[in-house]
Amino acid sequence: MGSGLNKLLEEMADKLPGFVASAVVLADDGLSVAGLSKDPEVDADVASAYLATIVKSNLKAVKLLAGDQETDDILITTGTNYYLVRHISGIPCFLFVMSRKNEWLGRARLLMKEYERKVYEMLKPRESKS
Repeated sequence: MGSGLNKLLEEMADKLPGFVASAVVLADDGLSVAGLSKDPEVDADVASAYLATIVKSNLKAVKLLAGDQETDDILITTGTNYYLVRHISGIPCFLFVMSRKNEWLGRARLLMKEYERKVYEMLKPRESKS
């Protein structure tokens, strides 16, 4: 499963010229199920752990502020980078992509939405046959 997810992250990187790093992350503990970095200065696993803290805080805030609504994505910007975090509905995971700010943000969001479905298909719980 991990190698299939890593392949998906590679495909995303190829489609996003400003790509820096990405990971599929367990929301509960911040462990990276799959990760990729094209920059030796960026460790996708470390970023995953920090972003999990933000995701948890966001879930609490949205519950208080917006009731039963769900967050589509979280955007963090710095002077040079975008950090996009997208919740994967139906499973306790999120997908994150870090890109340079010269990347078109709309393309990154559309790509994440497309790959969210692919990640879900790989990780969704299997129905037991009784």
